[in-house]
Amino acid sequence: MPRVSDDVWMLFVVPCPVPDGRMARDVYEKRVTGITDEMRIDAARGCRFHRAWHAADGSAFYARAHWDSRDAARGFFERWQIDDEAGERAILLEGDIGLVALG
Repeated sequence: MPRVSDDVWMLFVVPCPVPDGRMARDVYEKRVTGITDEMRIDAARGCRFHRAWHAADGSAFYARAHWDSRDAARGFFERWQIDDEAGERAILLEGDIGLVALG
């Protein structure tokens, strides 16, 4: 079935340790303490899903997000001055198949 919306799923991967020595749990904890209620309210205008994990062995941080559009995601990161971690990759995911329906 062709996509009819411009929504996007993104996967963020940060190999660890990052150059300043932080491991995956440290990168994860930065989000735990840095995400404010104001950011949550702002994100709700364009972000439908966001989850983050750290690898048990400390080797990487992962996050996945579902945005209404690339512009919505870009605008959020710009408004909140969120920069990539050193070595971070943002991967645009395409296709949508699974066992659990969204919504």
